[in-house]
Amino acid sequence: WRTRSREQIDTGVIYRYVWPTMGVMWLVGMITNVDMLVVKHFFEPTIAGDYSRALAICRNVVALNGVFMTVLLPKVVGPDCIVELDATISRLEIVNGLDRGAVAIVPNVESASGLRLTYDICRASPRVVACLVASEDMATDLGAERSIQGTELHHVRSRFLVDCTAAGIPAIDCPYTWQDVDGLKAETLSARQLGYRAKSAVDGAHPKTINSLFTPGDDDVAQARRLVAAFASAREKGEARVLLDGSLVEMPAVANAQRLLQRARELAKWD
Repeated sequence: WRTRSREQIDTGVIYRYVWPTMGVMWLVGMITNVDMLVVKHFFEPTIAGDYSRALAICRNVVALNGVFMTVLLPKVVGPDCIVELDATISRLEIVNGLDRGAVAIVPNVESASGLRLTYDICRASPRVVACLVASEDMATDLGAERSIQGTELHHVRSRFLVDCTAAGIPAIDCPYTWQDVDGLKAETLSARQLGYRAKSAVDGAHPKTINSLFTPGDDDVAQARRLVAAFASAREKGEARVLLDGSLVEMPAVANAQRLLQRARELAKWD
């Protein structure tokens, strides 16, 4: 075989295939999702939610032939949804020769009824590795008026985080559904202050900003090390706390700083 130089390649021929291929892919995408659009348009939200759950299960049944996957189940309103999905996955793991527990579950809590049962949802199956709270569907269910500041969802996000933390499951904050970069930064920083360590996104431009804000920076790491060192020095002197930058530092603050340092080390492995 001889390799042709770039000058010999007729790029026009290649480009003539690009648009038909893109068109076919778009058409396939429309065909495979048009049912969900029809259901959302013509049926009540409850029915649409049930259908979307069934659709997610069916699609994952078809795709369940890999070694590992995670099922993000929408419209979860209670632990029974997770128990049912767990049983279905268990049967499919056996059929497909997968190890027990190879498939994980991430419930999506998108309603007031689901929010009230977040703890039970998180504890419904050992497959649950994280839990995600919605923004638009949640606001719609509450009848809340949406704002770019997102103040109407402050209680939802706080309560969701508390329940997930109590259940020992990582909480994924709701997506920011505007394109305003400053607003995204403000909401992500707010989530970080609350205790979130993950945030979902519906805009492909958002993950870069979200990741940068959730990743401890050099200043964060330096301050955490300084706090831990100051507290260790105080303990050596027999003191239970230390005054640092005007704040009395005790063990809870040290534990937070140690978690930040651990997270920084883990994230550094991905660089």
